[in-house]
Amino acid sequence: MSLTATIIAKLSRVDYDTARRALHTAGAFDEPGATPPEEFTWGAGARAYALASIAVNRPLLFWGGLLAITAIPLLVIARLIHG
Repeated sequence: MSLTATIIAKLSRVDYDTARRALHTAGAFDEPGATPPEEFTWGAGARAYALASIAVNRPLLFWGGLLAITAIPLLVIARLIHG
């Protein structure tokens, strides 16, 4: 199981296979602005494809964003404790 596909599945609320398919589809396109397949144009599939395209085309932004999501609450708690 891929960690990236698991994270995409959890954040976009799709199953693991859909997240993995979105990740492989995003990686198969040569241009980042290409039109996604029909199953990834709306709803949870669109969220999964958007996260997959960011993970494929801009991995530092993807992992940095996930780090920030976890770091900000920890920094707020540390600020309250040491306030």
